[in-house]
Order: sequence, then C-alpha cells, then structure tokens
Amino acid sequence: MTLYTYADPAIEVILRKASQSAGFNRWTGFALVAAGNGQVCLELAVREEMTQHHGFVHGGIIGAMADTACSWAAATVAGDVVTASYTIQFHAPASDALIRVRAAVIRQGRRNVSVESRVFAVDPADAERHVATALAMITPVGAPNC
Repeated sequence: MTLYTYADPAIEVILRKASQSAGFNRWTGFALVAAGNGQVCLELAVREEMTQHHGFVHGGIIGAMADTACSWAAATVAGDVVTASYTIQFHAPASDALIRVRAAVIRQGRRNVSVESRVFAVDPADAERHVATALAMITPVGAPNC
C-alpha cells in the first residue's frame, strides 16, 4: 500500500462531504484515497455502464475523473473551485476494473491554479498502466475552505 505523506484528514473530510452533495460524483462512485498540500489520489471501481462498445472505460469517465482530481487537488490549496478548462490525452485504452488518478498542483496563482493529473488502469496485482494525462486550469470561486 502506498503511503500518502501529503494526506490531510481535515481536508479529506471537506472533499468527501462536497463530493457526496454532487449527484454525478455519487453516481460514479469516485473514491478519495488521499488529499492535501496540492495533491490528490482518487480511485474508481469500473461498472459495465461506464464502458463503451469495445469494452474499454469510456473516455468521458476517464476525463471526468481526471477533471475531478485536478479540481480537488486545487481545492486543497485554494478552497472552493471550478474548472475553467482542461485538456486530456489518451495514451492507451483502460479495460481494468479499477482506475486510479493522481493529481498535483503545478502552479498556484492569484486567479487560477494549474494542475496535472495522470490516470492509470490498475490490474488485480495493483500494477498501474498509464492511460491518460490531463492538464487543467482551475479557478477559485470563494473563500478558501480547505
């Protein structure tokens, strides 16, 4: 098991509460593994309805997970945020039952936070295969609460 030295239990409580207030996050089942100090790790247990016609995890699910991880990483340093923009590159299809994403703040400015996320398909032996990378511009929308 990976030790997440950046984990901050107080921030994690806030992010889990915010996540449960969003219908999309409840539906997907994004699970917060660790968050704090501009970093986050999320996991997703893939369900059949999240796949496309070849049986791979749908790109929209991968993108949503990358976006969410970027937003949450930014929230750990900037409080309440929304995504201003993001781009994603798909490197390989994901067909594993578990998806893991790690995001980290690249730079925090006064008006925006730049964040990178890396998405991995995880096999039953916990081996990761890098399937996508996203870059996001996240905008704070209120007073910091994390």
